[in-house]
Amino acid sequence: MNDNVLTSALVLCWRWSVFLMFPLLVFGYVEILGVPLAEFDNGVNHHKWLLVAFYLLYVLLWWRLNRRVLALITRRR
Repeated sequence: MNDNVLTSALVLCWRWSVFLMFPLLVFGYVEILGVPLAEFDNGVNHHKWLLVAFYLLYVLLWWRLNRRVLALITRRR
């Protein structure tokens, strides 16, 4: 496999992780706590606030590490 293709795929995955993390967080939260998704959707707001806080924490971490990760991925060997 060409290194440029692999590098492009890794960069694309890294960038899309910001958008894909929220559904993964919801799925993980529902599975770990055993709360049905319908109950979570209609339920108490503290579940929703907790998920939003986790997502914002991930986005802040992503934003902080973005340059370093992209430099690491695109670094020539």
